[in-house]
Amino acid sequence: MLTRQTMGGVYALPPTPFTASGEFDEDALRHNVRALAATGVDAIVTTGSNGEFHTMTFDMLKELIVAQVDETPEGVQAIVGCSAVNTEEAIERTRFAMEAGADAVMNVSPYYVDLTDPELLQFWTDVSEACPDIGIIIYNNPGTAQMHRPHILKELQKLPNLCGTKEGHNDFDVFKALMEETDLAIMTATELTWFVPAMMLGTKGIFSMAAAHFPHFVIKLYNTCKEGRWEEALKLEKRLSVATEALTGHSSMNGLHGIARFKARCNAAGLLRCGKNRKPMISATDEAQAELTEYCQKEFADMLTP
Repeated sequence: MLTRQTMGGVYALPPTPFTASGEFDEDALRHNVRALAATGVDAIVTTGSNGEFHTMTFDMLKELIVAQVDETPEGVQAIVGCSAVNTEEAIERTRFAMEAGADAVMNVSPYYVDLTDPELLQFWTDVSEACPDIGIIIYNNPGTAQMHRPHILKELQKLPNLCGTKEGHNDFDVFKALMEETDLAIMTATELTWFVPAMMLGTKGIFSMAAAHFPHFVIKLYNTCKEGRWEEALKLEKRLSVATEALTGHSSMNGLHGIARFKARCNAAGLLRCGKNRKPMISATDEAQAELTEYCQKEFADMLTP
C-alpha cells in the first residue's frame, strides 16, 4: 500500500492498449507493465486521462487492474485510475482495486459538475473510509474535474490513506503552496516545463507521460535533478520538451486529438504495444503511425536507449 511517506520517484503514465475493434488488449497490457518495470520506473499509473479510463467499461477496468497487479514486480508501485461521476461508483471501483492488491488509486473528483467545498471534502472522506487499505492520490486536474486548492488539501490531509496529489494544471502558485502548506506528496504532471523547477522545490517525484516513450531519458533527468546538477538537468529538460513537441506536432498527427497523438508517439518509440484508441477517440492511421515511427526512431534514437 502506497503512503505519503513512500510516494515518490518517476511515475510512468502509459496508454491503455486496445485492439482495432475497441477491445481491451490484456496481452499487450501485461507486456507493457513488464517492459516499463524493467526500465527502472518507480510506479506504473494506468487509466488516467490519456489512459482513456473515460472510454472504458467497468468490466474492462477490472480486467486491466487484475493484469496490472499480477505483472507488477516488487519494488514498483501498481497505481490505477478509478475515477467516476459519483461517489458510489468511485467507491465500487476503488474497492475493487484495493481488493485486487493495487498499491494506490489516482482519481479525479466526480466530474461534469463542480462540487461545493463541503461536498468535495465529503466525497474524499467517503472514499477513504470505504477503502482504507489502499493509497489515494488526488488527480488535481481542473481540465476534467476541478481544482483542489490549498485550503481543501490542508483539510483532507487528515485522511490516513491520502498519499498526495498529481498536479495536472499550469498554476505554479497552487503547486508551490501545496508543497509548502501540506505534508502530502505533491507531484506535478506538467513535466515539460516544471520538471526541474519542481525538483528544485523538493518535490518527491514526477508523473510522466514521457516515461511511457522515453523512460530511460526521464529517469536520467530525474537522477540528474536528485544529484543537484541543475545546469545539466535544464538541458535535458529542454531536450525532452523539444522531442515531445516535435512528435506531438508532426504533420502525420494533423487532425488527431491529443490523446491519440500520445498513443501514437508511444507506439512510435517501440517499447510499448499500445494499439489503437477506443471510441470516440479516432486513432492514427497505419500510414500515419508508420511515418511517425520512422521519424521518432531516426531523430530521437539517443533518447530511446539507456
